[in-house]
Amino acid sequence: MSETTDPSGRLRRFQYFDANPVWVKDLRQAARNWTVTGTLLLMLAVFYFIALGAMIFGETDSGASSYVGPGIYSAIGITTLIAAYIFIPIYVGIRTLMERISINADLQYITTMTPQQIIRGKILSSTYLIILFYSAAVPFLVFSYLLRGIDLPTILLSVVLTFLLNVLLTMGAILLALSPLHIIMKILLALFAGGNAIFFAIWFVIGAVASNTISRLFGMGSFWNETVPLIITFVLDAILIAGLLYQTAVAFITPTSANRSKPLRIYVTFFCGMVVLQFYLWAWFTNEEALILPVIFIIPCLVILGFLFSIAGRDDLSLRVQRDIPSSPFSRFIGFFFFNGTLSCLIWLLGLWIATAFSLLIFNVLWNEFQTSSLISDLDDIYLPYVAPSIFVLYCFAYALLGLWLQRTFLPKRTPKLASLFFALLMLLPFLFLIIVYFVFTQEMIDDDWVIPGMVPNVFMVMGNYPEADRNYGLWVHFGSSIFMIGIALLLNSKWIISQIKQFKPLQRSVDRPTEEPDSGDDNILPPIIDRG
Repeated sequence: MSETTDPSGRLRRFQYFDANPVWVKDLRQAARNWTVTGTLLLMLAVFYFIALGAMIFGETDSGASSYVGPGIYSAIGITTLIAAYIFIPIYVGIRTLMERISINADLQYITTMTPQQIIRGKILSSTYLIILFYSAAVPFLVFSYLLRGIDLPTILLSVVLTFLLNVLLTMGAILLALSPLHIIMKILLALFAGGNAIFFAIWFVIGAVASNTISRLFGMGSFWNETVPLIITFVLDAILIAGLLYQTAVAFITPTSANRSKPLRIYVTFFCGMVVLQFYLWAWFTNEEALILPVIFIIPCLVILGFLFSIAGRDDLSLRVQRDIPSSPFSRFIGFFFFNGTLSCLIWLLGLWIATAFSLLIFNVLWNEFQTSSLISDLDDIYLPYVAPSIFVLYCFAYALLGLWLQRTFLPKRTPKLASLFFALLMLLPFLFLIIVYFVFTQEMIDDDWVIPGMVPNVFMVMGNYPEADRNYGLWVHFGSSIFMIGIALLLNSKWIISQIKQFKPLQRSVDRPTEEPDSGDDNILPPIIDRG
């Protein structure tokens, strides 16, 4: 009998397949943890009594209103949401936070695994826990279909929606646990930002199912033209956000001596491009010019948050990073925006908004040329989509440079994270101080028609409380003052900027080092005698 062969070698690849150690470790810990087991058993007990109670006390009339399927589905779905959306992110976040503490951080700091492998293991283990909890709920959800009143496509789509949001929440918990913040700040962010995200996700899922939004998607006449693009857009957005959380978590645990900024900046550039392209396509094919408004809000917010966090990093480049700097002038110029460094990050973030504004201008021209309606065709309409967001970005860029200058000038030996604190204080304290002083001397509040250059909160007053002509005048005053502040900040940081540019060059080996003599092969050569006199 001839021996079975595998000419392509596909089966032999599985022989050397190794499971992710973090995945195995986390799953073993979860299996031995009575909290996970107890929560899962409690869920099964609740599901059983819900189904049993519906079968015993459910209506037996033949009318459509007596179907008990929607009732069971709602009760089981809400129980699953509460258990999976609250318990799993908290459990995964606490376990990751405990591993981040120095006494237990040997796996993350002293290991041959790459940061990508560690984060992938965390994501795989948390996703497996989510699947485990959902595997307990899905049979009961399908059982509700047998009791009539709900269809399988609605069940399937709602489970996919719930699962994707659950994965994003768990990845956010991992990101928060790995962030380089003090444990008190992590707890505060978990309570306020994380808590709001969890309850918003629960409200979103319940609203989408209870209001029959998902059911109406399948009832549309133009299913392939409207429903399918919505589903694809949601799934792609979830994947994009998951990728952003993954790359950020990898950057958090990557050693500072490595070029950890490059993968994150490349992905953020790709992320912003996809977000902008998505809204442009939806606005173009639906002929709804209002769909470009999220571009005007999302990208500036990301850029400003980037300013806040980027100025808290290191300025110097390690030898490991300098070895990767390209020698070609053009490649070095492009690489400057994606390598480590505070200045390069600030300029890269500013370039993101400039590229977004330029793409909006091109889209505006194409819209007015080929669409039936007009988009930002009047000169008075350019202030809100172009000038106002640019003012916020330019002000924050100037305040970021000033925060850096204050930290390096007065507290050079302290942590660079103080620059982020100065950045926030410079934007808020001068305006609050002006309000307090004005109220003390006049016993009145500042008039809404005041134009106060250099004050970011005053930009909101200009945009909201002014007539059209005065608002345009106030925005141009703020635009000019932001440019002036950037010039002052660049002058104050001139030496630092020059040093940042000069240090971005390939590592050059010293030519003064004496060349080593070739090995003669004689092992009996006596070592040199060192004179200690």
